[in-house]
Amino acid sequence: MWSFNVSHFLPVLPRFQQGRPILAGLVVTLLSVGDAHASVARLEADLQAQWGRGEQLIEIGELREQEQRVIAEHIVIRQAQGDVVTIEAYHVQGDYDQPESVSIHGIRVIEPDVSDPVLTLTELALDRPATAVPDFANFTTPDAPLHGLRLQELSLWLDGTLAKQWTAEWGNDAALTGYLTLEALVLEEMSHAALGRFELHGLNAEFNDLASGFTASLALDEVIVRGLQGLDRPGQAQLERAELNGFSLTGDRWSVLLERAWASGNTYVGDVGFQGAALDIGQLIRLAPAQERQDLQVMNNVLTGGSGQMYAAGRSVSEWDDETQPPQLTSEGFLQLSEAGDVRYQMELPVTLPAHVTVEQAMQDPTLFETATLHGGSITLAYEDAGLLPRLASELAAQEGISTSQMVSHSWAQARQLEAVAGPQVAKLMVALVDIMGGHAQSLTTHIALPDPFTLEQFMMDPLGSSQRLRFTFQLK
Repeated sequence: MWSFNVSHFLPVLPRFQQGRPILAGLVVTLLSVGDAHASVARLEADLQAQWGRGEQLIEIGELREQEQRVIAEHIVIRQAQGDVVTIEAYHVQGDYDQPESVSIHGIRVIEPDVSDPVLTLTELALDRPATAVPDFANFTTPDAPLHGLRLQELSLWLDGTLAKQWTAEWGNDAALTGYLTLEALVLEEMSHAALGRFELHGLNAEFNDLASGFTASLALDEVIVRGLQGLDRPGQAQLERAELNGFSLTGDRWSVLLERAWASGNTYVGDVGFQGAALDIGQLIRLAPAQERQDLQVMNNVLTGGSGQMYAAGRSVSEWDDETQPPQLTSEGFLQLSEAGDVRYQMELPVTLPAHVTVEQAMQDPTLFETATLHGGSITLAYEDAGLLPRLASELAAQEGISTSQMVSHSWAQARQLEAVAGPQVAKLMVALVDIMGGHAQSLTTHIALPDPFTLEQFMMDPLGSSQRLRFTFQLK
């Protein structure tokens, strides 16, 4: 009978132990090859399940594993209506069950009746997707934010069925043609409550409505948004920084331009502004529906004196200084309208926050400022007219069928009547504005001293009653 005696193998053990690293490496290699083949097979099955459903067919030219990547190449997706989507390569980086990234390269969409591709995309990449073949129709869910999305070199042509689908979604009968190109798009940490980063670079587009003859060209150098939080809390949104550069929308003899715009902070503390805004109101009136053109022409006459050219810039900066006692909220800003007027303001408000509320909490929840206590403080408003109020008087007079001087006289009488309702100080303010309407002055500076104590909540609940507690000083020039 055969018997097993372990002592027969004892002399061999030392030599076996010496070879263990080599044997272990061989085992790991064999296992990794097995995992690679399994990942390749899983990628093929997942692509088939995601893009080969129903009457939609998918063909995969090659599948392979290379340097921690599973790759599918030369993919062709044939849709039931005849559209064809081709993909040069599909890469899954890292662990197949928990990928570091998924990237799709060389995407083209071809419609049967259109000679050139209606869409091309050099690269679409997702960072840390939930699966190796995600559902691209649903990037985010409440439980799974979008960690990262990148688009590179997108070109879209409005031809064929794609243009018809867009037109149907817009709910009109326009026969759209044109194109859209985009250099890059980046999204990071996007959810229903926050957006970590959004960047758009190099957007250019042209739209033509063959039915109406309307043509427009759009250009946008860049949009950058960072650190947007509190989207799930109305009134409590907080923004680290947002900036827009180089916007233009132009058509046949009309244009809308914006050189730069920016924003940071929240409702009460931050920096918001724009510069280099230019609007051709006169030419835009031609594009409006006929029933709206008369009202727009009145607005054009008042704002620009009929020239149609409007240039604008503005900024508002607010800061919180907690090194003073009590802490102080300061703010200043301006709005310039080239043919209308210039408004500027300055504000200094000593503030005590509600009990147990920190500055950091107030920054996260701006509504806390509404219940804060103001210990006096001052606000200065300065208005310099460039023709806005006199032109408004003329337009109102024309509508009433009276002279401009009669309109100014009526306005003076109405302003004085406000004293019984809103108090003498508000009445004086309105009389001063009527003086500018009548051409008797060009600028008005108003200094407002606030009582101690005082709250914004009181003012919002009873603005007329609260205004009588304020002290006004006027300078009319």
